[in-house]
Amino acid sequence: MNPDRALIDLLDRYAKNTLPPDEKAALEERMEGDPVLSQQVQEHLNLIESMRFYGGRRDLKASLNEIHDTMTTFAQHEQRPPVMTVTRTNLWRKYWPMTAVAASVALISILGTLQMTQSLETKQTAYYKELRRNVEQIRKSQSRIMADIAESKEKTGPAPETYAGTGFMISANGYVATSYHVIKDADSVYIENEAFGRLKVDILFSDKENDISILKIAPELLTPVKSLPYTVSPSEANLGEEVFTLGFPREDIVFGEGSVSAATGYKQNPNAYQVSVPVNPGNSGGPLFNAKGELVGIISGLQTETSGAAFATKSTILLHAITDMPIDTVNVPLALPRINTLKNLGKVQQVKKWREYVFMVRVYNAPK
Repeated sequence: MNPDRALIDLLDRYAKNTLPPDEKAALEERMEGDPVLSQQVQEHLNLIESMRFYGGRRDLKASLNEIHDTMTTFAQHEQRPPVMTVTRTNLWRKYWPMTAVAASVALISILGTLQMTQSLETKQTAYYKELRRNVEQIRKSQSRIMADIAESKEKTGPAPETYAGTGFMISANGYVATSYHVIKDADSVYIENEAFGRLKVDILFSDKENDISILKIAPELLTPVKSLPYTVSPSEANLGEEVFTLGFPREDIVFGEGSVSAATGYKQNPNAYQVSVPVNPGNSGGPLFNAKGELVGIISGLQTETSGAAFATKSTILLHAITDMPIDTVNVPLALPRINTLKNLGKVQQVKKWREYVFMVRVYNAPK
């Protein structure tokens, strides 16, 4: 069903950035929880961009046609001058107007080509800037948290974090997996959830190429865990397979669901999936699990130019990373869970079990 006129007007104003801040925030909040609306907004933005591009080409073509008509009229009405001695000055005076017009046409053509080329380059650059902007938005959000806590009379912990993401336990003896870009350049890292509270962790190993890091909870801080109820899948998920995720794009845990939409990730990276799961800044490092409750991936990023295109590093790559961990970094052997007790449970029960082992990852950097 096509959106009604009121929705089209709302999308037009959103595309032109003329919505009041409160209406814009309300629309973006609706988009986060409504994939259909998010798709409609993206399609509308693409339509507006196409119309602008077409309008620019049409105006350029009209300008060129006008110059061409001027040249034709000039040539038709030119009167042959009396016979005179042909000199270099006379030739210049005779052909200068046409030369100037021709030069103008060439200049406009070159500028038009440059404009279209720069438009494409700017569009590609904007894509990468927008990915970086997601990080900046988190930093600004955390700055507001810093201000709120600074105004509070009761200070119960360290200074507010400079970055936040998600992680999850992969071993009952205190090993936690997350995305490398979540914890890179960190001076200290803490994890927390309702089940375990707040725990300091050490960064034991990082695979920068595949965006994976392994963290370790100190044994004296770890609440004893007999075993984890899920397993890490040693095989890849199938195209179209239903998948789910838990993460911390906000202060409380958020559930998302979708499916595997491509067997490769960004730029056809064979070590990742593309998934149609709604994710936001803060979801990075979160688990991606299937209907059996098995871990099949780690949420790693988002392609902003394509609605519903998120990426997750495959669980098979996580297993390779664990194998590659230097022996001297493992004081306590990393024992992966071997028995999956979630496979016969419903989704709600699986999520209740999973969320006990999913953490907000808080990253702290010393002031520079």
